Amino acid sequence: METNAAGGATSNRLYEDFEPYCKWLTKDGQKTLEIDLKGFKKEQLKVQTKSRGVLTIYGERPLGASSNNKWSRFHKEIRISKDCNVNGIHAKFSHGILSIVMPKKETIQHAKDAAMEKYSICGIETRKRTAIKFALGVMVVVALGSYIARLVVNRHPYDAVGKVNVVNV
Repeated sequence: METNAAGGATSNRLYEDFEPYCKWLTKDGQKTLEIDLKGFKKEQLKVQTKSRGVLTIYGERPLGASSNNKWSRFHKEIRISKDCNVNGIHAKFSHGILSIVMPKKETIQHAKDAAMEKYSICGIETRKRTAIKFALGVMVVVALGSYIARLVVNRHPYDAVGKVNVVNV
């Protein structure tokens, strides 16, 4: 533990800096940080997220009697993972344990699937990409069929060398 004298309006205070016990829990894709802060009150704690992707947690409280100028304090900074929904972060303080829940963002593929429009082919709902593949397949089959039909109808009685075959009836 470190003891520091603080400056400014609290110049009489002597601070003991400490590192609280922390435990990470993961359930259903969301992470929860539990910090043991026995002896603290909710009003003595602060949890903030900063724009640069950092979660800041700090607190201070008096040690012993109110006439004593000794205080205990801590300060933690935790980098927020990229797969965390920053707007969904919330904290709860109960029975000396500060719980900070950091929910996971929806995966990109899941979000794309949910946002993708559906179309109907022959009364069956399908996704846009599948509908395009199906339409292209139908166009290829029709074009190939038309080509073969034209070859059969326009068949000339030529032999392999290009001369007309004479058929006697």
